[in-house]
Amino acid sequence: MRRIFLVTILTFFTISSFSQSFPEKEILKKLKARKIEMDEGNEDGVFKANSKRSKKWGMYQWTYEGTNVKELIPMKYDSIKYFPFNGAFTAVYNDGKVGFYLAKWSYGDKAKQTVPCLYEEYQRYNNNGITYLAVSKNGKWGWVDWLTGEEKTEFKYETKEELPYPKYEQKS
Repeated sequence: MRRIFLVTILTFFTISSFSQSFPEKEILKKLKARKIEMDEGNEDGVFKANSKRSKKWGMYQWTYEGTNVKELIPMKYDSIKYFPFNGAFTAVYNDGKVGFYLAKWSYGDKAKQTVPCLYEEYQRYNNNGITYLAVSKNGKWGWVDWLTGEEKTEFKYETKEELPYPKYEQKS
């Protein structure tokens, strides 16, 4: 019980000191953003910013120095999910459809949107350290290679549970 209390107190102070030092007003101005949302699940300086002009979202990482930020995903999406822990890609949305964007810390300058926003739903599946991506299009499910955007199966399955085991090599 005492250990849980100490962890809770340390977490509170770490988050409090981070939020007190984060130069929100300056970064809002620099990015021409109207709103910032911090990734509260991590302490890696990642946040989403919403453009004043286009009302689109982008994702950035604060370097803990002044107003230096690194663009992870450009401001051109209706919404964005945060990258999962050690995740190679994340979901981006436009017009109610989902696509996928590669992580900058995994792919560096090759980080980009690899899967267009064409799909209604998605599900990640992990098997022996390999992540596969199931998506639905026009109410039917199929497999998509998240690294290339290539559709790997026909979209003929009513539910994701009906999908056969992926028979392609998913590279990362």
